[in-house]
Amino acid sequence: MKDTHNQRKWDREEVVILVVEYYRTKKLPKDDIILNHIKISNFLRKREEIITGKAVSNTFRDYAGIHMQSMRIQCLDPDTKYSGMQGTKLQKKIVQEYLLNPKKLEEEADSIYSKYGK
Repeated sequence: MKDTHNQRKWDREEVVILVVEYYRTKKLPKDDIILNHIKISNFLRKREEIITGKAVSNTFRDYAGIHMQSMRIQCLDPDTKYSGMQGTKLQKKIVQEYLLNPKKLEEEADSIYSKYGK
């Protein structure tokens, strides 16, 4: 059973990483996307430990959570036919920012990776 009581809301840095990585990998083979979701999970888990100074739970930003959030981003992608999930307000805002200026969001993601040691 997932421990959702300790799951905090996604913040801007996390969603920027999700959105940029979604668009960077969306046309790759499924296995590559799975590996990328694992990479995102590992990075966000490490980032949280750096920020809080505490170990994260097994479920915090785990692969399943990253995959589900990426599906939300996919439903916000105007190039897809998917519409099964609703994105959050923050996800919608950041997808719109990405669509208007992908380079700016990619640079922001790079800076987040650098800040926490990719």
